[in-house]
Amino acid sequence: MTPLRIALVAEDYYPQLGGVPEHVHHLARELEALGHHATIVTSHMRMNGTVDPPYVRRVGTSLVIYANGGVARITAGWRLTARLEALFRKERFDIVHVHGGLSPTLGLVAPRAAWRAGIPVVATFHTWFPDSLGYRVLRAPFQRMLDGHAATIAVSSAAREAMARYFTAPWEIIPNGVDTTFFRPGLRHRNGGGNGGPKLLWLGRIEPRNDLGTVLAAMPRILERHPGAQLTVVGDGPWRPRMERVARPLGSTVHFAGYANGDRPEYYCGADVYMCPTRRASFGVTLLEAMACGTPLVVTDIPAFRDVAAQSQAVFAPPGDAAAWSEAVNSLIDDQARRAAMAQEGRKVAERHAWPLVAQRVLAVYRRVTG
Repeated sequence: MTPLRIALVAEDYYPQLGGVPEHVHHLARELEALGHHATIVTSHMRMNGTVDPPYVRRVGTSLVIYANGGVARITAGWRLTARLEALFRKERFDIVHVHGGLSPTLGLVAPRAAWRAGIPVVATFHTWFPDSLGYRVLRAPFQRMLDGHAATIAVSSAAREAMARYFTAPWEIIPNGVDTTFFRPGLRHRNGGGNGGPKLLWLGRIEPRNDLGTVLAAMPRILERHPGAQLTVVGDGPWRPRMERVARPLGSTVHFAGYANGDRPEYYCGADVYMCPTRRASFGVTLLEAMACGTPLVVTDIPAFRDVAAQSQAVFAPPGDAAAWSEAVNSLIDDQARRAAMAQEGRKVAERHAWPLVAQRVLAVYRRVTG
């Protein structure tokens, strides 16, 4: 088959960490492995000394805003549509695949630029939200724009249902993937040491929707039953100083490890329990990462996490209920047999989400819309 030239457009990309950057990066890598040419199109942001690989193009300037319970980004700049159109024509793309359909800014301007260049648009919707004033007000023009897309993908039934409250489209679900060779059991433990007590892990961007506060509030009850328990907090974000102050009474039982990327598998492998109390999510990429490493889970009881982790025998706890979280974690620590079974079943779930399988499903969409 003829190789395709594909633009993967994303508001969020490295050095920003999160589910969308991971999705876009690995999809690009898998498409290249399948013999296609994938270019990631995003905006300029503070790079912290990192250098882009040659397949990344940046247009406009990324601005950080607060939205949907956490940090989000929008792209600012003059003549963005025209600049994107020129880039799409120059690179002779066969497909423009927008990650974050209908989201400001690139989710709106990139499709217009693609249509001007005569290129079909595929959009993947990555978010869940309880309500959207913007979608209510702009439902009619956004529906007309959505009608122009060649395909509309949601990463989960939760993401599809959030959009389906406002818009009609032939939604198809293609989940996030996970690198099952990078995330695997048995790696060297990064959060080992200490007194030999249970090792607990929280990993993510430190912001309100990821709810580190509930885990910290649960720690005193966990320590009553397991005095040697230690919690490692991996990640960074604007709310880190506040959370460090909250954790101060817990002393050395809580360690803030800071930003992590390439060494995330080692943190998962070093944990007896991974705790994910996120209150708003459309999927749960870190759940897949933990399951791929064979790490038992205690996660928030929300629909998106049920979709991903129910078959791994994960423990579900109600959002924001510190007492319920402490009991769930204590019970799992005490049940070694369940943790062993969870490690095996979680790995099976992760293997069904391996990136080569997910990329083939996306590629099938590309082939369909290009004829």
